[in-house]
Amino acid sequence: MLKQLKNVAGFIGTLSYGVLFVTFIFQVVLRFVFNKPLAWSDELIVILYVFSMFWAGAFMLKEKDHVMLDIVYEHLGDQGKRVFCITYSLIIGGLFLWAIPASYSYVSFMMREDTPVLGIPFAYVFSAFILFLAAIGLFYIRKLVILFGSSWKEEVGAVPHDPKNAESVE
Repeated sequence: MLKQLKNVAGFIGTLSYGVLFVTFIFQVVLRFVFNKPLAWSDELIVILYVFSMFWAGAFMLKEKDHVMLDIVYEHLGDQGKRVFCITYSLIIGGLFLWAIPASYSYVSFMMREDTPVLGIPFAYVFSAFILFLAAIGLFYIRKLVILFGSSWKEEVGAVPHDPKNAESVE
């Protein structure tokens, strides 16, 4: 079931970015080859870009694909990594979940404003941001559950020492 949801999320993200790309090429051809610029294509590209970035950040990227500063983290022991993961999961997840009500209120408020050319309510344009906040917040709640469970070493990347394997860590 989870794999099917990931496939659907990947399809939606790929489709939105594909439509963005085709619209961009269409716009370039009309503007520079036929000297017939289109107003709606610029707006559609921006809307699809906003949607695609938040959608991909929420549902398509793995944690290791997000920007991370692991200079200190890599030099910590297993327990230190666990404390570090718990701390940043509480901070990041907490902030994202804390931001949902105010963000939802603002996005709902934007229902009264429409995009200039296509007339799409801005609430629809930025609704992917609410999904982004919720997905990342829930991801870190899940991570906290794992970090407080028995399989926390796998979550922090602890590798048992193996003298035959040069990549193992003590």
